[in-house]
Amino acid sequence: MTSQSHHSKEATEKQTAARRSAVKKAAAEHESSQSIAPEERQRLIAEAAYLIAEQRGFEGEKALDDWLQAEAEVDAQYAARH
Repeated sequence: MTSQSHHSKEATEKQTAARRSAVKKAAAEHESSQSIAPEERQRLIAEAAYLIAEQRGFEGEKALDDWLQAEAEVDAQYAARH
């Protein structure tokens, strides 16, 4: 791996970590409510699925797997708070 590609990979990983943190923060903001709005849940899942795909370099046709993993993560985060 060249120095430039290593630097690029590190930058992508930092961006992904920051975005994941934002998704977790958004999910946490719903902590005080009894239920999450379907539109907000959908948005959180979509963002998390994108981050999962980004983390694996968008390789392969795994959109459904990414979505299902994201859905499980968002639901688990929400359930853990209630």
